[in-house]
Amino acid sequence: MLTRQRPFDGIGRTQVEMLRHLRRKGAASRGDLADICGVTAAAVSMLARDLIERGIVVEGARRSGARGAPHVDLMLADKVGYALGIHANRFTATLVLLDFRGARIDERSKQGPFDSVTDLTSAIEALKSELLGMNRIDERLLIGAGIAMPTRFRQGQGFLDLADEVIGWAEVDFASTLQHALGCPIVIENDANAAAMGEVALGNSADHENFVYLYLSEGIGSGVIINKELYRGHTGNAGEVGALRARGLPRPSFEDLAAWSLARVGHIPEGRSSEEWSSYFDRHGAVLEAWLERAGPETARLAFMMAAILAPAAIYLGGTLPWVVRHRLADWLDFRKSDPFAGARVLQPEIIVPQSSATDAVAFGAAAMILHDLPGAD
Repeated sequence: MLTRQRPFDGIGRTQVEMLRHLRRKGAASRGDLADICGVTAAAVSMLARDLIERGIVVEGARRSGARGAPHVDLMLADKVGYALGIHANRFTATLVLLDFRGARIDERSKQGPFDSVTDLTSAIEALKSELLGMNRIDERLLIGAGIAMPTRFRQGQGFLDLADEVIGWAEVDFASTLQHALGCPIVIENDANAAAMGEVALGNSADHENFVYLYLSEGIGSGVIINKELYRGHTGNAGEVGALRARGLPRPSFEDLAAWSLARVGHIPEGRSSEEWSSYFDRHGAVLEAWLERAGPETARLAFMMAAILAPAAIYLGGTLPWVVRHRLADWLDFRKSDPFAGARVLQPEIIVPQSSATDAVAFGAAAMILHDLPGAD
């Protein structure tokens, strides 16, 4: 039941900030934490004592400083709790399990289609049971689950504006249904925001404190990272670049690419497997080339607008579009060549196309956001 007492229930915001720093650095002294959190050493000692008694923090190695007595480092306990990250769309459900230090334990995926909440819930329950069972983890240790999906927010997470591809999920109270199925607190997040946080949590953006993650999937979105923190905006919809393009215009989305390819070839792969689509374009290269001429200028305009407004150090070009397609679209983001606004100039950001990896960055980011905020903290 969700009413059970957990070691994180009731901890304060300063303690949460201490835990975030320990997760980023691996270990830190009480003095380091006092400086980072802007409180006295006495306050940190008291707060650290509480975290140690709860089993959340452990004392590590003793190290000598330049002056004074040796320092005893504090570290996170890795098995005090776990976070689930879920990347859900109509075509795929992926679950990633992280320990409390933010290390990936395991990952599972299931192919759709998931046209109803019942279909999705059944898949998520099965994947969760498999993940916990194979890794011998008691489900009572789940801190929470972050669920990243194609949606926008209206007045908070209780009011979701689902993307067209998953509009069928609106048939029930989505959040309550999934929370009941998972048996732990949940947080629903936009998939673009989770992807951006995934890059931060995975360390892929270590050299960029400020960047935009342009997320090209069935629709178009972006996540905005400022000082390595997600900027959400007033209602959580910051970075909604898809709204800048009218529906009748070419769009650099998977939906647009699939419709374009079907109209010209007569058939397309089922689902959204990157491998299958890459193989498809190996056989139908001319179709992809023609679509890139259509979608490239629109991608450049969207990226240029984000660069002009936010002046990021980098733009990450991610999403569910196959890497080979995103790689080709990235050529258009050299604004000196594509000139998307007829002579207008901005400082050229670095363009990065995240490689496919064993870890789903969206699901990883959704789990990392649970660890970042700790449901149940005051």
